[in-house]
Amino acid sequence: MNISKYNKIIVVSLCDSYTKEFGNFLSQNLGMMFCSTKDLIEYELIDKKTILSFCTEEYLLLCENRVLKRIASFENVVVSINYDYLISNLEILREGSVIVFLNLSKNYIKTNGNVVDLISYQKRSETLQNISDLSVNIKKTDLDFVFDKVIEKLGSLL
Repeated sequence: MNISKYNKIIVVSLCDSYTKEFGNFLSQNLGMMFCSTKDLIEYELIDKKTILSFCTEEYLLLCENRVLKRIASFENVVVSINYDYLISNLEILREGSVIVFLNLSKNYIKTNGNVVDLISYQKRSETLQNISDLSVNIKKTDLDFVFDKVIEKLGSLL
C-alpha cells in the first residue's frame, strides 16, 4: 500500500484490546511496523505507580509526552492508541498520520471495554469522529472483515 502522503496510520477505538489487536493485524497485512503506545509507555516507564511515588504527576506526564513525541517521529508504522493518549497528544501525532477511528458498538464496549469509555461513550465517540480522518462503524468485529472495510475506506484517502 502506498501511503506517500502519510508516514503512519493511527488506530483508535474505545476498546484498547481491540485497537491493539486490529492495529497489529493491519500492520502485518500492510507490511508495516506495529507500535502499541500503551505497551511502549509501560515499557519505557516500567512502573507508573513507582514513578508517581518518587515524582510528581507532572513529571510522569512529561515522560509519557516524550515517548509519544518519539512515536510521532516513526515512519511506516501502524500505531494503536487509546482515547486519552490521542486527545492529549493530538497536535504532535497528527502530522503525517491518518487517524482511523474504529467505532465499536456500545454493547461491545460494555462487554470488552472499560467503565470510563462506556460511561462517556457518546461524547468520546463524537470527539473521535470529529478528529479522525476516517471513521469506520464496526458491527462485526471479525478482523478480516474490518480490515477489508478499513482498506476500502483508506483507498479514498490515500
